[in-house]
Amino acid sequence: MTARRKAVFLRAAEQDLVRLGQDDPDLPRLALGKIRDLESGAVEGERLHEMAATGDLSECRKLYFGKGSPPTHRIVYRDLQDGGVEVLEIIAIEARQDLYAYLLAAVRLGRLPPESDRRYTRVHQEVIKRRSARRTRRS
Repeated sequence: MTARRKAVFLRAAEQDLVRLGQDDPDLPRLALGKIRDLESGAVEGERLHEMAATGDLSECRKLYFGKGSPPTHRIVYRDLQDGGVEVLEIIAIEARQDLYAYLLAAVRLGRLPPESDRRYTRVHQEVIKRRSARRTRRS
């Protein structure tokens, strides 16, 4: 008998979906579709590794989604066990550009190396600025 799989979201990952939906209403739908596929076992993410820029995310996996080739966004999650249920903890759902999804995951798990703080802050501010500019143009 195979274990059941259930996705649970960090609160911050839920907020990622809201922000992505403000950028493009299709992105949350695409992400949730991939997460349903993950729960059903139809797809499996690729294991992440320790990287100087993002710290040790080796217990996490990434799943691609989005528009374009390569897909524009990533879901970062990790497998946890809760009795007979495999819990898929969704940590970050964000853009691939500038390692943003991985930087967010490292921050949320408390694993961002101190030497990467400046990089994370710079990338985070750039993302906020780009999103604000897009929303202003649409208004």
